[in-house]
Amino acid sequence: MTERISLIPAAGRGTRAYPYTRNIPKGLLKVAGKPLLEHLVELQRDQLKVEHIYMVVGATGQQIRDYFGDGSRWGVRIDYLQNDRVDLGLAYSVALGAQVIREPFWLMLSDEFYQDTNHGALASLTLSADQLGYCGLMQSQDWDRIRRNYTVTLEGGRVTRLLEKPKERQGDLLGTGTLLLSPKIFDLLKQALAAATKPPDFIGVLDQAVRAGALLRPLLLTGHYLNINEVDSLNWANFLGRSRQLPTASISVVVQSLGTETGLARVAAEFNELPPVTEVLVVVPSGIHQPAWSHALAKVRWLPAPPGCAEYGSLIAYGLDQARGDILTVVEGAYSFLPRDLAKLLAYLADADLVLGTRTTRQLIQQGSRMRGSVRLAHLFLAGLIEVLWLGHHIRLTDAGCTFRALWRHSYLDIRDRLHSIGPEYVLEMDIETLRARKRLIEVPVSFLHTNETLAERYQHPRVFFQMLWTILRKRWGA
Repeated sequence: MTERISLIPAAGRGTRAYPYTRNIPKGLLKVAGKPLLEHLVELQRDQLKVEHIYMVVGATGQQIRDYFGDGSRWGVRIDYLQNDRVDLGLAYSVALGAQVIREPFWLMLSDEFYQDTNHGALASLTLSADQLGYCGLMQSQDWDRIRRNYTVTLEGGRVTRLLEKPKERQGDLLGTGTLLLSPKIFDLLKQALAAATKPPDFIGVLDQAVRAGALLRPLLLTGHYLNINEVDSLNWANFLGRSRQLPTASISVVVQSLGTETGLARVAAEFNELPPVTEVLVVVPSGIHQPAWSHALAKVRWLPAPPGCAEYGSLIAYGLDQARGDILTVVEGAYSFLPRDLAKLLAYLADADLVLGTRTTRQLIQQGSRMRGSVRLAHLFLAGLIEVLWLGHHIRLTDAGCTFRALWRHSYLDIRDRLHSIGPEYVLEMDIETLRARKRLIEVPVSFLHTNETLAERYQHPRVFFQMLWTILRKRWGA
């Protein structure tokens, strides 16, 4: 039986997705916690039954080689073709396949995202001797997407024209990067590259071939498809991927506590009763004895931190490292926040890596809380400073130190090694490192009931304000 083969060109510079692609190839941009290329590898393996993948890599290709290796981790074989002439475009990258490919192969592009598609129904496709290949198409009413990709015209069950970035509306067919091609394509590309005075367009080469009589048949794909051209399409792909993950995601709640808060039992009990919550980790300093009430709560884990780990931020960090959920939530042990507001945070996790609560919405601040006056102004000032210093990230912040938050585990793991603070500035550092990692952060209003007196005496102090200010400045111009 002939080995099933695919070719994935991944040598492009990804300039349209800059600055996200400043230091990594576009194929390693993450969607729902996985690089785009990993999504493609898994789709080809599981749906198209591909066994051997050739990746064409360029100047940043070592990162791709390091991530995928020989492919054994994914149950496929991966080999690499080096492209040192990225300036010659996609046509040249595909043409490099002639070095190793002698039979029909699947072509998919490294900057594509597919979800819930019908690729599995295509695994048994074969090419006739006179056929150049199949071209994957989707029906779409979104003309803007079509004009940024390509479209085709059909006649008698065959593709008769391919139009790259059409200027005028040409039907409702959106061309994708999924193609099943004959090795004949390599001769066509070789001829085009030799004759051209400028790099030939890959779709243009296919168009010339079908106009000259080559047989290219359509494949109608269903499901979701995105070509990740810029930041907006990356955000949309993340929304699709996270929306699919959310209904079955496990949720850990990390309760940062000194072990003495009067509202601690109520916090743990109410989170314990929320159906989406998988576990509640009450993280306390070493030596705090477990209270009797906690034994009756099935989801609660009483978690004494190691000796020397007793500060605000270090307790949170320890709890996050011990949590097992797909989604990690952080809250204080004092009954300062309403556990039911967790639903607000979860509602925005399809759109973001990290969702923060904000305590600055006046209508949601309980009378008598300390989030007023100079304390509120201090948080507003620090939040505004972050907005200004990271202006290019288009962030909107009104609260620089709210503990109540939810983030994806994979997002936390991506920034974990850059979180070094042990005090209350830890949560601020988490916000900044999320921005620096080019991840998405959204702030939503939550109810704020009161400030624990012990915490207020310990942390609502000018010293803490300057610690937070120093953290912001250090992160902007230092480590």
